Amino acid sequence: MRHARFLRCMLAVVSVSAQEGPKTEITKWPDGKLAAAAITYDDSTINQFRVALPLMNERGLVGTFFVITAQIPGSKNMPTFVGRPIMDILKESATVPTSAANVYERTSVLRYLGEIQRNEIVLATRVQPNNFAGVDAVLAKLRESGQTYAVDAIPYTPVRSEEAGRPAAADPGGLSWDEMRKVASQGHEIANHAVSHARLPSLDEANILYEVDKAKEELSREMGAKHLFSIEAPYGIDDERVRKVLINRFPLTRNWVSDTDAEFMDGIMRGDKRDPATSTKPYLEWERGPVTATTVDEMKGWVDRSLKTGAWLVLVIHGVDGVGYQPLPTQNVKDYFDYLKASSDRLWIATYQDGAKYIRERMKAVVKTTQAGEAIEVTVTHPLDPKVYDVPLTARTTVPAQWTAAQVMQGKDSKKVPVQKEAGGSYVLYRVTPNAGVVRVTKAQ
Repeated sequence: MRHARFLRCMLAVVSVSAQEGPKTEITKWPDGKLAAAAITYDDSTINQFRVALPLMNERGLVGTFFVITAQIPGSKNMPTFVGRPIMDILKESATVPTSAANVYERTSVLRYLGEIQRNEIVLATRVQPNNFAGVDAVLAKLRESGQTYAVDAIPYTPVRSEEAGRPAAADPGGLSWDEMRKVASQGHEIANHAVSHARLPSLDEANILYEVDKAKEELSREMGAKHLFSIEAPYGIDDERVRKVLINRFPLTRNWVSDTDAEFMDGIMRGDKRDPATSTKPYLEWERGPVTATTVDEMKGWVDRSLKTGAWLVLVIHGVDGVGYQPLPTQNVKDYFDYLKASSDRLWIATYQDGAKYIRERMKAVVKTTQAGEAIEVTVTHPLDPKVYDVPLTARTTVPAQWTAAQVMQGKDSKKVPVQKEAGGSYVLYRVTPNAGVVRVTKAQ
């Protein structure tokens, strides 16, 4: 029963055709592949680019790098505090205890002061926002210090391991916007990981938006519109308040399944141990986060499970070769990339944004198939913005049994494709650009 359901989900039945005539469906994944994978990286640590990236390029793999924009030289937007004067907030805290009404403004202040001071008092800002007594205790120490605080943008400093359980990025100055543009030219995605990797659940809305919107502004200026599609909100994966602020602000958030995708997509995020086979929706985003102790066999198992269930495997990698949070050994990275490459005849490996774009285009697609003499004419349309949603779909059109090959033409593009056989008849697979006119499928000479 489950196997039959999976096969039904592999094709979108959106064809409109004459009875007994040719039919066209859009395959679940490009070229009829069984599953998909996205290789993503958080924190833009140096060895992601110096070690992992060359290994990907050697194997023809592409990925998505969620970068901390303030750490890249030449960036204009640095960590800051957005809100009332800090001294007004400190003075008020002497008579107004911390409560649900003011805690996020106060923890936003403490986070900012922690960035500029790096001292024992302000590093206590890692108290949880709902720990009102802890916040009050830190504010009291700041008042007692007698110092005066004003807001200004400050240079970004990578958080040290003793402060946040993760080592600082080695040589962050080695990563430039020129290098990011070179990475993008190789087919990879550069995406938003906030200005300074602030702990978003401890910020109020104004400061959450500063972190993500100013990073977006930086990416727009340095990278262009192509790299504004995806965001990973630091520490936000389990925080409903942050989700509500950001979920509809960006086209794609790697923290959560968007509200508009929820009707056709499930999400099993990091730490969630559910079996992807339990999903009943057409698509499943299955997010796995390998850490230092994760074995290569376990990581290979994720690929195998995706191929059996049709899941979209989203890999979340942090550190590489001793640098960054839970770094993966280089040999493990190399062995795993070899396995991904060896699986690529059945597994579509694409950037995170392209995976989401294909899914949305397919689920919104309307296909019309008609017989025009000896030719088959197919049109594929969807209501999405074609300037943004630019990933070709794969169509599967039935053809007469006597055909051995077909010529497929859309506009000026023409390609000869083989006819494939199955128990139900003959068909061809081909790429189609939605909203770009009629596709003519004819018998190849």
